[in-house]
Amino acid sequence: LARAALLWIAGLVVVVLMLAAGGYGYHRDELYFLVAGRHLAWGYPDQGPVTPLIARLTDLVASGSLTVLRVPSALMAGTTVFVTGAISFELGGTRRAQLIAASCAAVASIVLVTGHLLSTTTLDLLAWSALTWAIVRIVRTGDQRLWIAAGLVAGIALLNKPLIAFFLVSLGAALALVGPRRLLCSRWPWIALALALACWAPWLVWQGEHGWPQLKVSSSIANGGSASSQPRWALLPFQFLLVSPVLAPVWIAGLVSLARDSRLRQLRFFAVAWLILVATFLATGGKPYYLAGTFPVLLGAGALTVDRWL
Repeated sequence: LARAALLWIAGLVVVVLMLAAGGYGYHRDELYFLVAGRHLAWGYPDQGPVTPLIARLTDLVASGSLTVLRVPSALMAGTTVFVTGAISFELGGTRRAQLIAASCAAVASIVLVTGHLLSTTTLDLLAWSALTWAIVRIVRTGDQRLWIAAGLVAGIALLNKPLIAFFLVSLGAALALVGPRRLLCSRWPWIALALALACWAPWLVWQGEHGWPQLKVSSSIANGGSASSQPRWALLPFQFLLVSPVLAPVWIAGLVSLARDSRLRQLRFFAVAWLILVATFLATGGKPYYLAGTFPVLLGAGALTVDRWL
């Protein structure tokens, strides 16, 4: 693992985001999180308590400071960059491949935009990345203890917003379809799932007590009621913008490699899970950036192909 080099790239992203943190006023969602943080609860109509809690803590440290409000997002964006490089390492990437993967993540639109402001998507992107790294490492090393960490990550992400549930279901379906099915036969992933559900339980109880408002919000989003909604046909074209049109060949190469490369046969389920997510979000009217959490593994695999090209 090119730890030092990856830390430099991740650190540079954090520094750039921090220098720019105060240069743009509040996003409407940030104002919402600040107000929600002053009325902490286990749930809200459209999200869980994690991001409002972060907003509350930053408000206590330095009320009214945009820079302090956005420090957690900058740190999470930098960590996502590092984890993307680490995923490439777990896939068998050389030092150069790791740096290619991390560099692509460092300039990715979705990473820089969500790292610039406090958003539920920032933590969600990091959680998908960390969960992916843990699963890839489990497949590579057989270290079953990592399932506990994976369960905790999934649980915190579910408390933040329920989107990662789609990722968990798609991974399970993909494993059942193309394997390695031995992962599902072990008790450890089920223990991890139980741990994630236990973390999520307070939000589920809150939703149940309040008539499941999240379903009404999701229906509104599917019908274009959100300011960031896009028509369903835009889901796939939008993917070319979430990293960069110039760097799209890298993640596309990663998707093809995961699907076809015999050296990555044990991880083919990630390509299948991506296809399941595309079909699911097309059917349910999901926003294009809902697929953003899959880019770290696609960039990690694509960096191997780019490294071989070079």
